[in-house]
Amino acid sequence: MKKKFDGKVAVISGASSGIGNAIAKRLKAEGMRIYDISKTVNADEMFEKSFECDISNDEMVKTVVDEILAKEKNIDMLFCNAGFGIAGLVENASIKNIDSIMNVNLLAHIKMTKLFLKNINPKGRIVFTGSMATIIPLPYQACYSASKAGIDSFARAVATEVKSKKIKVTTFMPGDVNTGFTDARVKETGSGAGEKHSIVKMEKAERKGRNADYVAKRVVKIIKKKNPPLRVSIGGVWKLVYGLVRIVPTKFLNFLVEKIYI
Repeated sequence: MKKKFDGKVAVISGASSGIGNAIAKRLKAEGMRIYDISKTVNADEMFEKSFECDISNDEMVKTVVDEILAKEKNIDMLFCNAGFGIAGLVENASIKNIDSIMNVNLLAHIKMTKLFLKNINPKGRIVFTGSMATIIPLPYQACYSASKAGIDSFARAVATEVKSKKIKVTTFMPGDVNTGFTDARVKETGSGAGEKHSIVKMEKAERKGRNADYVAKRVVKIIKKKNPPLRVSIGGVWKLVYGLVRIVPTKFLNFLVEKIYI
């Protein structure tokens, strides 16, 4: 039986672990040939090749992109997924970490999209891993929220630019997911009890969240559609929250966030 993506090529950043890895496995099961661009190499045989690459390093990324395109000529899906978080008061954040999160979560994926764009086949897909922090900016995660909001705006604008090529763009926004992302988060906390309490509460929610495969199953189902949504939340409760955000005044929404996290 012919599979949806038989013989098609996907490039995924951050597919060596977490949500990216779970999505790669699902796409592989749909017949895709997958290239991984990650901070660490994954030797799993499901990848055509896993590249060790700092995606914030322009020269490294250009070398990887050139190698993939030299072999494949064109690709069918670009999945911009890699990213990390920082937590703490903005006043305690180092300039180095602010630069890093913006480079990795936002600028690297803008540049990667630019490098691959002319070589994405008609009716291809560009997919971004966003966050519900785009819709509900989180205290003590201000820089992370900003980086994901930037991805959302970029994706929506690019969707119009590639419409004539029939390339579909989707940003999926997971809520709490139990992955290594939580432990990898960079913490720059001060002595404030409220700050520490909020971060502990946030991490507990993530550890109790859905697993990566739950997210992957739903994401792949969405991007298999002929006309996938431009932006979609993942998880039952987050769909409800996403709906409420559209009708609740922003000031009241911020008040609710304060009650939950502070």
